[in-house]
Formats: sequence, C-alpha cells, structure tokens
Amino acid sequence: MSPKRRRSKKTRAGSANDDVLAVLVDERNGREYYVSMIDTLVVDGREYSVMYNYEPDDGSHFSPEIVIMRLYRAANGDLAFSSIINKKELDEVFDHFFRRYEAAKFQ
Repeated sequence: MSPKRRRSKKTRAGSANDDVLAVLVDERNGREYYVSMIDTLVVDGREYSVMYNYEPDDGSHFSPEIVIMRLYRAANGDLAFSSIINKKELDEVFDHFFRRYEAAKFQ
C-alpha cells in the first residue's frame, strides 16, 4: 500500500501534537483506507508503523482497532506499507509497541 499524508488540523510542522492522517491506497484494487498514525518503531532492524482506522465519530465505532504494518521504501523511493502475515512477527511488534505505550503512559 502506498500512503498519501494529510494533517487533520493545522499545527506547527514537526510538532509532537500533529495529528497526522494517512490515506493508504491498496495498489491491487485502488481502495483507500484512512488511518491515523500512532507510532513508528524499529524491531530487529525492520521499521513498523502503528496506526488505527480513522472513521468520523458518528457514535457507531465503539471498538477502535490498531493496525501494524511493515514500513519500507519502494524501488522508486516512495514510502510503502505491507501487511504482516507471520503471527510471531506481528505479536513481537505488538508487544514491543505495548511496552513503549505503557512506559509513556506512566511518565
């Protein structure tokens, strides 16, 4: 999937309070997925992005889901994402992310 980035609100560029939305485009079928970026981390030398599906709050989305994807540079230099098929790899990345989240929560 290739991303298009959008800022959901005007803030100073590079600010930690930026609420960055990305539009991921499935290159196979052209479908767009709107996500909000939570974190980017490196595990075992690979870069991953943690995000959640962004949908306008209409009162029907009670259980937000996070999405973790492998991040890489495509041959043309563009940023790209790929799904993680290996459950062990996905669990390892989630555990790493959750430890970071817990540590930040208590600071």
